[in-house]
Amino acid sequence: MTKYWIVFKKSLKSELAYRSAALWGILSAALGFLIQVFLWQALLGSGVRKDTSFPDMLLYVLINSFMLQLTRTDVAGIIENAMIDGTISMELLRPISYKGYMLAQTLGKNVYGSLTATLPVLGLSLFFLSGAVLPDGVHILLFLLSALLGIALMFEVTYLAGLLAFWLQRCWFIWFYLRGIRDIFGGTFVPIWFYPEFLEKLSYWLPFRYMTFEPINIFLMKTPASQAWVSLLAAFLWLAGLSFADQMVWRAATRKLTVNGG
Repeated sequence: MTKYWIVFKKSLKSELAYRSAALWGILSAALGFLIQVFLWQALLGSGVRKDTSFPDMLLYVLINSFMLQLTRTDVAGIIENAMIDGTISMELLRPISYKGYMLAQTLGKNVYGSLTATLPVLGLSLFFLSGAVLPDGVHILLFLLSALLGIALMFEVTYLAGLLAFWLQRCWFIWFYLRGIRDIFGGTFVPIWFYPEFLEKLSYWLPFRYMTFEPINIFLMKTPASQAWVSLLAAFLWLAGLSFADQMVWRAATRKLTVNGG
């Protein structure tokens, strides 16, 4: 664990070197948050739609911004580039699990992004949060557990897509389509409770719902504490299945490894 902790800290420190990029990230996050606030304020007005008031929607936007930062990953692109320039052969010589290394590096970047992009948004939200109902302690604990499963799920999906670069060399288009599907069935832009019934039912059969939407649903107490185990179990089963799949793909990939130049 010490090696992974070192990788995590180095990844976090590397992000600190780009302060101008962090500043633009803060401004972009704040602007994006305000746009969503005014948009949903116009759509919902002072009423309630689908048992969702404007304060509820504001909390959804806030927590969704936080979750999107924590689940942000470019593992597929990193693996693709390593295959193209041949550095993957050097990466495999490290005395550390390649998957663990990528996970620690991703978490370091995401923690930094969450602190720099979400905290300013949290400050802005204080001007709009009057009337919002905050969750109790049980729902907060369930939210944290669900969020951890969501972060792990997002990494697994991206990592598995990236491993296909061992055969395809290029895998960006796979992640491009997967990200689009995630945006739809993960409730990234519009909460799933606003979806038509057939799309909502379909979302239960895909892993994307459990990455960000279900943790937020628990935080907003739209999922009762007594029923939260259903989404937690579904997320865990998806995580176990994807983890098993990536192990199988990894074993096949390392046997087939070819890099540019031989």
